[in-house]
Amino acid sequence: MEQQEQRNLLLALVLCFGLFMVYNIFVLEPQQKARQAALAQANQNAVEQVTSPTPALRKRDEVVTAELASGQRVAVTAPSIEGSISLLGARIDDVSLKNFYETIGDKEAKNPKGEIKLLAPAGTTSAFYATVAWTTPSTTTDQVVWTQTSTGPLTVENPLKLTYTAESVHIDRTITVDADYLFTVNDTVTNTGTAPVTLAQKSQLRQVQTDDLINTPHAESGSHRGALGVYGADKNQMINYHDLNQGKAVSKNVTGGWNALTTKYWMAATIPEQAEEVQMIAGTEKLNGQTTFTAGYALTPYVIEPGKSITKQARVFAGAKRVSVLDHYEHASGIPAFTDAVDWSWLFFITKPFFWLLMTFQGWFGAFGLAILAVTVVVKIVFFPLQYNMYKSMSKMRLIQPEMKGIQERFAADPQRMRTEQAKLFQREKVNPLAGCLPLIPTMFVFYSLFQVLNVSIEMRHTPFIGWIRDMSAADPTTIFNLFGLIPWDPRSIPFVGGMLGIGFWPILYGLTMVGLQSLSAPPTDPMQRQIMRFIPLVFLFLFAGFASGLVIYYVWSNLITIVQQYIIMRRMGVETELDKWLKKRFGEKKAA
Repeated sequence: MEQQEQRNLLLALVLCFGLFMVYNIFVLEPQQKARQAALAQANQNAVEQVTSPTPALRKRDEVVTAELASGQRVAVTAPSIEGSISLLGARIDDVSLKNFYETIGDKEAKNPKGEIKLLAPAGTTSAFYATVAWTTPSTTTDQVVWTQTSTGPLTVENPLKLTYTAESVHIDRTITVDADYLFTVNDTVTNTGTAPVTLAQKSQLRQVQTDDLINTPHAESGSHRGALGVYGADKNQMINYHDLNQGKAVSKNVTGGWNALTTKYWMAATIPEQAEEVQMIAGTEKLNGQTTFTAGYALTPYVIEPGKSITKQARVFAGAKRVSVLDHYEHASGIPAFTDAVDWSWLFFITKPFFWLLMTFQGWFGAFGLAILAVTVVVKIVFFPLQYNMYKSMSKMRLIQPEMKGIQERFAADPQRMRTEQAKLFQREKVNPLAGCLPLIPTMFVFYSLFQVLNVSIEMRHTPFIGWIRDMSAADPTTIFNLFGLIPWDPRSIPFVGGMLGIGFWPILYGLTMVGLQSLSAPPTDPMQRQIMRFIPLVFLFLFAGFASGLVIYYVWSNLITIVQQYIIMRRMGVETELDKWLKKRFGEKKAA
């Protein structure tokens, strides 16, 4: 393929990608959300209504405060979480994450009311809770009130002890919590009757559907949200919230594993004993027009003879997807593939090493932003041999461009002869046109992998960078339309077009680096292609305006290194770039004047 055709192909691919992203963000995504909302409403309307009125939903804090005061729940205080456990069903249904906040303002003020509220009791607007219950075909301990036999709140040093006694069954339960996010539930079930009793343990997560679960927030894009787990030997079993809401479900008999409901940064998971045969379950329940997502497991029923007891353990994780914590549980607590709760994407064999490198550099430099810059430098060094050959090939192509143009002009009426003469020119000058394209393939995988790592890393959330960037997981807060914050007005608040007006300093800098990269390459000879090339930086400027600032900083730094590398190589090859021409024209004229 001749050089001009390659350029045309690359230009077309880049432009199509950019236009598709714009169209997807501003057209397809809103349409999809509207369809999903309409379908969800239709599903709700189709649910058979029970005769009793739908109970009014209450605020989480009101429920928790009232039940703590009345002795219906027990407080939980641990290094990483705080909350309470309801004595109704011994539900783990009130968990706030210390050191993680809803907004950067809450974090800077260390506002406890702004902490991430992961779990909330049933009957509240954002109900999300875990149960570990013993069931028969007609009864469940999830609906009974347990009795506290220990004193004080549940802490790392002070386990919570509960009991429940039925007609022929007595259960002693001990709940412990560790320094991070793991609850351990140990049950001893005794048959106090005169006949055998058949019981099954069922651990389940229940989460009420909310708009933000179905309609993926922009900040949550690029990561799995929904049911997730390891089912025996099958890792990364996923069903997103949208598919769950459409009726997709799972029921699988396996040995060991875990089952969870998760978003990008937060997760609740139920974990059985790994030697147990379990039925992994995920799906939805619909009642009174309300949808509840469920995920968990059920053990094979046990027959307990009179006077005999069985002891079983269940674990519940409720916290942030910090890789160091997940890794500890995976190796020290035997929870299989628990670090895969982070959405590493299908390129996990690249994204995981990149994350390890980021954490290593963060430990060295003490800042996640500096770690991003350091990883970018390492990637550029590793790929320099490939990129050197690419830049060298581009330089040779630029040196023979006058001859190429002459061949095109002489044989414009004979395309076959034109290609033949161009092939002879490539052979004589020892130029391989594909040498400038092939190195792009591995670098594209690497750049996507780094993008994914930065996108899903909770370590970047609410982490500042140099200057005005207080949160690298959010878009650049400045915008050219309010003079980068000098005018007290946020153009992003304008309906429909506000997102397009949020063009901050870093996206603008990225656009300028794109222009700089273009200046190092020969412009297309075709006027239409030349105009397209001029608009590409503008297209990507708008695309990157909504990206997390940490991602934009990475791409800007990567482009700057590329510009320096490419310029030095081209100068050594004796190639005059567009930048050289501009500098000569501008400063040469001043010198002559």
